[in-house]
Amino acid sequence: MEKFIWKDEYSVGIPSIDEQHKHFFGITNRMIDLAEEASPAREALAAVVGELGDYAMYHLKTEEGYFDEFAYEGAPEHVQAHNLYREKVADYLKAVQDPATDLAKFTDEAASYSIEWLSKHILLMDKKYSVFFKEHGVA
Repeated sequence: MEKFIWKDEYSVGIPSIDEQHKHFFGITNRMIDLAEEASPAREALAAVVGELGDYAMYHLKTEEGYFDEFAYEGAPEHVQAHNLYREKVADYLKAVQDPATDLAKFTDEAASYSIEWLSKHILLMDKKYSVFFKEHGVA
């Protein structure tokens, strides 16, 4: 699996949000590193999935805080997408602790999902708020 490389097309034009997105890429790349191992260690995988979950909560709350503060009209759809991601990460946190989970398969799936969700979410959802956030002084 190829690394998740930041490209200018992912920029929403807001440095603070772009930096948060880049951090997501880094976490996902650590998961890809584990996926390349024949037998990823459960503890290492649990740590990366936990970090992904923690960071997702932080980042998604950041965006949602701006939605509330500025009454962003696209918020309901956007928050719904965030909630689906939260649910998926919660499922991953449970699965990584389950001794019956095939960790190699799980790691591939989790890394692939993160790449797909983040790239699509940034390009299709987050780009929609770029101008709105800038107009409200988000930097």
